[in-house]
Amino acid sequence: MKRSMLVVLMLLIAVVFTACDNETTPGDLDAEFNRIAGLIPESFASDLTLPEGSPSFVVTYELDNAEVVNRIIEFHAEPDDRQLVLTITISRDELSQEYYLALTQSAVSDTELLFAEVFATLGSVLPGELISNHSLPEFDWENLMVSYDSDCVEVVRNRVVYPFPDNTTTCELEAHVTIDSETRVRAFAFDIVAVDDLPKLPALHITTDGQAEITGNEFYVTGTATLEYDGFLPYPDIVDEPIQIRLRGNSTLYMPKRSYRIKFDEKTRLLSEYAERDWVLLANYTDHTLIRNYLAYQMAGRLDMAFAPMHRFVDVHVNGEYQGTYMISDQIEVSNDRVDIAEHETTIDTGYLIEIDNTLYWRGFEESGDNYFMIGAIPFVIKSPDWDDENYRPEHLTFIQDYMETLLATLEAGDDYDDLIDEASFIDWFLVNEVFKNVDAGYSSIYFYKDAGGKLYMGPVWDLDLSSGNPGHLEADLRGPEGWYVARYERNVLFYYLMQYDSFRDHLKARWNEVYDDVLLAMLDDVFAVSDSITHSRYRNFELWDVIGKNQDWYTAPEIYDLKTYDEQIWFLHDYLATRIAWLNQAINDLD
Repeated sequence: MKRSMLVVLMLLIAVVFTACDNETTPGDLDAEFNRIAGLIPESFASDLTLPEGSPSFVVTYELDNAEVVNRIIEFHAEPDDRQLVLTITISRDELSQEYYLALTQSAVSDTELLFAEVFATLGSVLPGELISNHSLPEFDWENLMVSYDSDCVEVVRNRVVYPFPDNTTTCELEAHVTIDSETRVRAFAFDIVAVDDLPKLPALHITTDGQAEITGNEFYVTGTATLEYDGFLPYPDIVDEPIQIRLRGNSTLYMPKRSYRIKFDEKTRLLSEYAERDWVLLANYTDHTLIRNYLAYQMAGRLDMAFAPMHRFVDVHVNGEYQGTYMISDQIEVSNDRVDIAEHETTIDTGYLIEIDNTLYWRGFEESGDNYFMIGAIPFVIKSPDWDDENYRPEHLTFIQDYMETLLATLEAGDDYDDLIDEASFIDWFLVNEVFKNVDAGYSSIYFYKDAGGKLYMGPVWDLDLSSGNPGHLEADLRGPEGWYVARYERNVLFYYLMQYDSFRDHLKARWNEVYDDVLLAMLDDVFAVSDSITHSRYRNFELWDVIGKNQDWYTAPEIYDLKTYDEQIWFLHDYLATRIAWLNQAINDLD
């Protein structure tokens, strides 16, 4: 045999023997398992990182039949030892084998459990991205204290304060947890989102024909409306829809930030569940939180009042100029989706919508153009039936005036009122206005309605921006969160008399306690949730209307003027309502 052929044959034999030597055998898998098992402790009392496989081996883990992600077994502090089964799957080439190890998660002390629970709770509630102020959890546990430290955010009264950065930045918040005398610190990282990247409210763009100014509340200006919003909202598009628009309000008519009434040519869903032609855009200029009306209308809805005004925030632009944060709401009127009563009838005992409106005294009774009647010194305006309606008769005014005179005389005499009013609606209206200590609860925007042949109902609630410590024209001793307000004779004579009835007080107490947790206490949490939801919009609003801590007018309480930031305004409202609810809870439950 030639030398060259012999060399080739020897090389082929060497390759065959090498291939046989590299074939994976069960023993190889066993050896890899033994190596891995020797690196895993039998018990653990913190997060456990499992070993990687050797080169060319594929190793995966399951713990109690659940995949172990990133080879990390998370430690969950528990008071007793916990027995676990770790499944180790080892593969190489086409050979694979499962192996099993018993592990023990060690029990921890009560103190360790508390530390673990606190840090786990914090980790679950701190956001990955900070887009508004953010509430941290409260721990009302004995011998526990939690404090926070950060060089990029403030924490005020357990609320992380969003700092409105120009650019998105990464931040760390250190939680210092002390239990008994031991303190541990853990850092939580998150991004603070740039102010321009915050979630935006829907934007309503109004363009008047010829860029005409909107200057009064008597005549409409024609134009179009377009609503822009993120596509996730389940509402129809509004693009260049024809509208008419005018100013609205009484005292608010003369404030720098104007409220508007708009009228579509066709019934339109304006961020609402139902379609109507007429809508209002409330400026809430006097309310430096922007949310008092929202909270009050939301409370009315949770009380399941027959009609609670719709309330949605929106950014308003008129002729290309930003106007600020507004609240879309209903026009108070008779319709199937609003005050649902009979109308357009010649029948005398038909539907009626009326309002106590003392603004007639300064607007002028005759100049106002309103259809009104007087009971004593109280002016009542008839909103429906409208005296321009072809079915209207002078007897309509006589009927409802007689009805209201009979009611007042009945209450004053202490006689039975069951056939005259729907007491439940009166109680719910009273709760909203007394909780908020609404300055206008005996002055204006006090609505009643009565369907054909039915009793008199109270509502809808309306116009509570000057409430809860906000009104500067209210005497100092009445502005505070304690004391009756709506029930005072000089504020609302109807409720003054109703509070003299044992049955009314009993039913008021029962209703208060029925809704105390789900409506009243829930509203305190809403203060922060609602204000946080408009973070970007309210920032822009108060850039435009720089009034916080600066605007001192007849409607600005000294306590409100002294608050120089939006966050202080929000805390004032929260604390006011908390104190108010606590006072009323005691006072109502002490009623005989």
